[in-house]
Amino acid sequence: MNRSTHGSIKSSSSSTTAMRLSKSFQSKMDKMSERLYDVVKSGFMIKRAQNKKRFTPVNYKQRWFELTKRTLSYFDVENVERRRERGRIPVKGVRLVETATVNGEGGDPFAPDGYPFQVGYCESTDDQSQRTVPQYTLYLVANSEKERLDWIRVIRQVCEDTNTPKAYRFHPGLWSGKRWSCCKGISRATFGCQAATHWRETNNNPSTGSSPAQISQRSISPNNSTSTSQFSLHHNSSGSIGSSTPTSLHPQSSVSTFKQSPNLLNGNGSLLDNTMPGGIPTPGTPNSKAKDNSHFVKVVVALYPFKAIEGGDLSLEKNAEYEVIDDSQEHWWKVKDAMGNVGYIPSNYVKPKALLGLERYEWYVGDMSRQRAESLLKQGDKEGCFVVRKSSTKGLYTLSLHTKVPQSHVKHYHIKQNARGEYYLSEKHCCETIPDLINYHRHNSGGLACRLKSSPCDRPVPPTAGLSHDKWEIHPMELMLMEELGSGQFGVVRRGKWRGSIDTAVKMMKEGTMSEDDFIEEAKVMTKLQHPNLVQLYGVCSKHRPIYIVTEYMKHGSLLNYLRRHETTLIGNMGLLLDMCIQVSKGMAYLERHNYIHRDLAARNCLVGSENVVKVADFGLARYVLDDQYTSSGGTKFPIKWAPPEVLNYTRFSSKSDVWAYGVLMWEVFTCGKMPYGRLKNTEVVERVQRGIILEKPKSCAKEIYDVMKKCWSHGPEERPSFRVLKEQLALVAQTLTD
Repeated sequence: MNRSTHGSIKSSSSSTTAMRLSKSFQSKMDKMSERLYDVVKSGFMIKRAQNKKRFTPVNYKQRWFELTKRTLSYFDVENVERRRERGRIPVKGVRLVETATVNGEGGDPFAPDGYPFQVGYCESTDDQSQRTVPQYTLYLVANSEKERLDWIRVIRQVCEDTNTPKAYRFHPGLWSGKRWSCCKGISRATFGCQAATHWRETNNNPSTGSSPAQISQRSISPNNSTSTSQFSLHHNSSGSIGSSTPTSLHPQSSVSTFKQSPNLLNGNGSLLDNTMPGGIPTPGTPNSKAKDNSHFVKVVVALYPFKAIEGGDLSLEKNAEYEVIDDSQEHWWKVKDAMGNVGYIPSNYVKPKALLGLERYEWYVGDMSRQRAESLLKQGDKEGCFVVRKSSTKGLYTLSLHTKVPQSHVKHYHIKQNARGEYYLSEKHCCETIPDLINYHRHNSGGLACRLKSSPCDRPVPPTAGLSHDKWEIHPMELMLMEELGSGQFGVVRRGKWRGSIDTAVKMMKEGTMSEDDFIEEAKVMTKLQHPNLVQLYGVCSKHRPIYIVTEYMKHGSLLNYLRRHETTLIGNMGLLLDMCIQVSKGMAYLERHNYIHRDLAARNCLVGSENVVKVADFGLARYVLDDQYTSSGGTKFPIKWAPPEVLNYTRFSSKSDVWAYGVLMWEVFTCGKMPYGRLKNTEVVERVQRGIILEKPKSCAKEIYDVMKKCWSHGPEERPSFRVLKEQLALVAQTLTD
């Protein structure tokens, strides 16, 4: 038998030793089991952590398992006389029992040796009784092939007596946090890549139940008579589902399948949902209405209001539902509202109904950092004002609460889960979902500094990629120009309003300062770049002179001026300064991922908006500058004090030259806007850089942060970290400093 084909793991002496226990010990455990429970099967297995909290560390522990007609329970084995139950799965919640492959390509390199299988289950609540998609998966490792097959057979037999539905597809591999190891699907909610075993057929036929090949290696072809799905399912990179009715199905297979498994669609014609604990839908889960048996409809919910101004666009009402007709464009989708009106909407204003979790609540602010949450909550100075945000610890959520006891400050509480999957802030007060927990603490402080009373004003509306679908050319008459925001070598920047409704910043370029034709072509591409930490380019006015560059309006202006204006309050706030740097790294990581080079990254080219949001601006603009300020002796155009050796010597730009400039930007931030290299001339700066002399450590900067700066200033580009790595390193530093 080819063990690797059936998901087994190579055995080793270490795990064999771990699985051996004395006969007397086993005998005592068996006697206790017979005395306490009507046990169907019991024994030792290794259990993989279930990771109900996403991205938590994975570990493997040996447990004593007992299967009764009601539950599958597991216990600590350190003390025979006083064993502790560590968890249990209700039999009526089990949806699938299949073999698994936990090692190999994309699997878990730390998996112990043995023979793995999986138990997929739902929590035993009334509203989950008709779910076919498991909420959780318990991975177990048996010590022999025979033991694995016995456990699979016995669990299925016990579960056969329940009237709950069984899953129709499963993943034999593991979810790595980025993709499935078996099918390489990049959404955790991607439908299983293999058809699940038909239980009654397996249990009634010993030969079927004894072969792992028949247990786990089911064909996905719709014409295969053993297929348990009526539809041929396929998934794209986002986890959305397509289907087609098979041209032929084995008659007996089709009939027997639907005796055991309910239809793929529920009563209202939508896919059965797939929800994570706490009422939060699993990312990537489709939830579509069916026009017919071969087409699913995508339904989205508006997170923000949107007023249609251009012809062909459609207005959005917050919390209303819309049917997606065409989502082939990344940033603008064609949808239909409840009245049958059709038009384009910005895709970042809506979210698929099936994926809508905490976003529907005003108190949820997503990726907001600790420092920005504190700043936001202190603005109103209201007792009990709160937000829920993603924690700096991946997979967790944090409640940030403003209190005036004993003085005005913000407290942060991790939202935790117990073994039953319930959420709590204080262990005495547990709730099934995070919204239920928030509602409870609105009426009871329950261990908090005060009751939860209100959340800040509505979330700020994000900018759109362009002012309308397929619109990047803006007529000057559509812009109402207002006060001047600043001026520089390019020209004057003024505040503006497009069509009297959308705030903009209008950069009025001096003639002769840039290569205009080249930039206009590039602007078409730049309007499609969209990230929370990039200043959005709305479009250009190129038919008249001077050229206008129209962008998102940022109320606090350039980061450089903001640092200098607020030096007295910022200089001692290392957390807030580091958060600014992290925001810039996120925007630059996006540009890096899209193979886009900034060429002029500096504090003067970043902008600050409300709630201390920092965004990268003017990305790519330096390519088109015709100004002498950035001209070296060799005739190249770049900012000398932010340039690495390869740019100074060979004008060789790359994302790694942006990384060098980012290190200088970090130095600017932690000095609150000081000029790099002081009053040194450009020629002196070039000489210092080529000799490997770097900027000194700022006084208000921790050693861990300065170490990151020094990595950015590595002499060779290949020695510098990517922005993706920088973002992760700085997040880790921020968490360490907070702790």
